[in-house]
Amino acid sequence: MKQSIYNIQSLGELDDCIEKFRESCPETYSSILVSVFTHWTDMEVIAKLTARLHSRLPQACIVGSTSSGGIVEGQLEMYSTVLSFMVFEDTWVHVYSFSDRTDSVEDGELFLTECQTMEDLVGIEFMATLRSFNAQGFFGQMKGLDPEVVVFGGGADSYAPDENIYVFTDETILDAGMVAVCFASPSLSIKVESGFGWKPLGMPMRITATHGNLIIRELDSKPAVSVYEKYLKIYPNDHFHQNTLAFPLVVERDGASLARLPDTYMDDGSLVFNANCNEGEYVRLAYGDPGEILENTQRMQEGLMRETPEAILIFSCVTRRIFLQDSVKYELRHFQEIASAAGLYTHGEINREGGHIQMLNMTLVAVGFREGVVKGERKKPWHRETMELHDNMSLAQRLACFITVTAAELESANRKLAMLASQDRLTEIFNRGEIEQRLKLSVRGMREMGKPLSVIMLDLDNFKSINDTFGHEMGDLVLKTAARVLRENIRASDAAGRWGGEEFLVVLPGAALEAAVEVAERIRETLSSKSLLPDRQVTASLGVAEVREGEEYKSFYQRLDANLYTAKHSGKNCVVS
Repeated sequence: MKQSIYNIQSLGELDDCIEKFRESCPETYSSILVSVFTHWTDMEVIAKLTARLHSRLPQACIVGSTSSGGIVEGQLEMYSTVLSFMVFEDTWVHVYSFSDRTDSVEDGELFLTECQTMEDLVGIEFMATLRSFNAQGFFGQMKGLDPEVVVFGGGADSYAPDENIYVFTDETILDAGMVAVCFASPSLSIKVESGFGWKPLGMPMRITATHGNLIIRELDSKPAVSVYEKYLKIYPNDHFHQNTLAFPLVVERDGASLARLPDTYMDDGSLVFNANCNEGEYVRLAYGDPGEILENTQRMQEGLMRETPEAILIFSCVTRRIFLQDSVKYELRHFQEIASAAGLYTHGEINREGGHIQMLNMTLVAVGFREGVVKGERKKPWHRETMELHDNMSLAQRLACFITVTAAELESANRKLAMLASQDRLTEIFNRGEIEQRLKLSVRGMREMGKPLSVIMLDLDNFKSINDTFGHEMGDLVLKTAARVLRENIRASDAAGRWGGEEFLVVLPGAALEAAVEVAERIRETLSSKSLLPDRQVTASLGVAEVREGEEYKSFYQRLDANLYTAKHSGKNCVVS
């Protein structure tokens, strides 16, 4: 296959580009795909452009989208139209279009059926007006797509928010719709790499109210916009979208971090997005780290280079261009060292991750194409460079580093505080408050799930005598040894804690009474085998009980305590259940 890329600022330059392509086009081919990423947002101009391409190249498939920036051979091209001519040797290209005037859910079902019957389908490219087309409803019907089929693409955009956006083919121009390009081939390899670079910050917030799947009404039962007001001092006004560009919300879904950047706000404090947000999910504010963004891009480029592609298409979020400013050149410049590369800046990106077609924000999606086996020697990755950012980006990078390090230190400190708050300092197992809370939650939870739950209560025999005879230092050693015996004889899913003084409690989720008695006997035998005292063995009395169906915590605890009482008054060093 072969890709030829041209860049024009006026329609008058189009004929020259077409002529140059025709002169270099191979004589034999299976398909030609012309991708147009244009700065023009006038439907008449787009119609003239596609008509001219079709008249001069009637055998070609033509698709395109409006954009907020073009990418040509690793360089940003502003206010221009990028033309990518991809000529395939044994790949067949099929183009479909879908309008908002039809049911997108039904269209998704029909398109899935078409894809399932298409021989040698290896990839699908989507370009959509994500602000006005129900792409989520469409993609929701595509779950039955062969997992080996890769999916990628982007959302149409424009340089000004009040300008029209379009996706188009040589037959139709849509201001609310989607175009799909299917690649069918016995030899085509498509490699998709994606990079992010925004890091979550602060506490998770639950989406407590939505309207549809593109509007978040409430976060933690408060108007969604209040999050930006409280933490960033960003208030609803004409500059709201511009001010939030570096601070999306991030949701963890299907093993991936997905950014959700608000497009605008509503009078009731709701936030409007161009990608789906689900009630009940948790989100966090995120901040852009220039160094992380560029590091991710280098990893993407190395991943593509290992596949040795013959052509590359790039779909990058316009927010990355705005955020990185002049440093965007560092993100793009190595792509042309891998293969001929063309692309556009989008309003939302499309990628298939974890078997799900996701609509993304703030992401760069790079797609490498190669037909057949690698020709010639594989390219070796270049030496990864340390990029020196300047001016505002240098400041942003240092602030991001500061935030990352201090946030990590704060999380570490919080973990230590949480551990101290829940741990008995002497024995280093759970303290009374923590083990009692876990016991109560386990009684309720296991009862609701219909699974068994047993608990062991242990009391060291004659402990006061040990303290009086050998001193508190030896008493402390006995307590720590008992705690170690408990830890060594229970599962990772169990919990052991110091109930108070010389009493301990062990919670055994999923264990029936018989199994719990075996654990208790093992604990009793192990403890009594320890040679800690010069004139006697350390022994313990243990009570065991299993939660009965429908039993509440109070009655269960009374039975457990009664079993321990019986063990202590039946000769000690025994287990009673």
